[in-house]
Amino acid sequence: MEVLLARENGFCFGVKKAVELTEAAAETGKTVHNLGQVVHNPVISRRLAERGVKVIRDVAEAAEGVVVIRAHGIPPAVRAEIEERGLECIDATCSLVLRAQRFTKQLADEGYRVIILGTPDHPEVVGLKGYAGDDHVIVETKDEWEKLPRMKKAGVVSQSTQPPWAFTALVAHVATIAQELKVFNTVCPVTVKRQHAATELAGQVGTILVVGGKNSANTRELVNLARMQGRTAYHIEAASEVRSEWLAGQNVIGLIGGCSTPMETLLEVKQRAEALAGTAA
Repeated sequence: MEVLLARENGFCFGVKKAVELTEAAAETGKTVHNLGQVVHNPVISRRLAERGVKVIRDVAEAAEGVVVIRAHGIPPAVRAEIEERGLECIDATCSLVLRAQRFTKQLADEGYRVIILGTPDHPEVVGLKGYAGDDHVIVETKDEWEKLPRMKKAGVVSQSTQPPWAFTALVAHVATIAQELKVFNTVCPVTVKRQHAATELAGQVGTILVVGGKNSANTRELVNLARMQGRTAYHIEAASEVRSEWLAGQNVIGLIGGCSTPMETLLEVKQRAEALAGTAA
């Protein structure tokens, strides 16, 4: 059995930056805190924990040391709290998320009602809300955005990992209900390339193993894309989850990882799948 790797795999540059900054901080010997999971991947979380990095949910949990801002970003009020407490701050926010934050603030400052496409409790969206001012709304589904009222000035941004088709559909709808519309396309181009790779892979195989954190939005979207094309997709976090019955009767299967999935994890999954297929044969 052949395991076909997607043409796009491994860390995106934002994840790479966040992990490297956290690891470098840990090497200083200081007490290092990640404000939430620095990236949504359990392998990386375990690796950082082994280096003494502590994950905290609230800045108040850090009595001293370094606070590393996660790749997803944080609201400005939380950043201010870090400074007020006199903690050293390392900003590992993805540059594309920082761009989205700037655009969100610009829309709010210019008097637009900010419409954010995203999952309300996702940390990136929580961060964007902090820049959106009082007049904002978060929508995730077509049903939600079709309930939006008419408005004079509307500005649209997106969580970086949202599918581009959803962003396009939202913008098209808002154009029919707003007198004035301003749009900043903040969908991550790296995520889009990964989604295109998943679609391409789905055209070559019937079964796809998608590797990444269960709470990773971009990984879940890869699973959704494969299933939308009628393919069987299994969302796993580690090689140990691969089951031999998934491979029965398969000549070739696909393999792709989310943007925070390290290549070593993908290679471990590949090796296990090949070993299980060989045993079954």
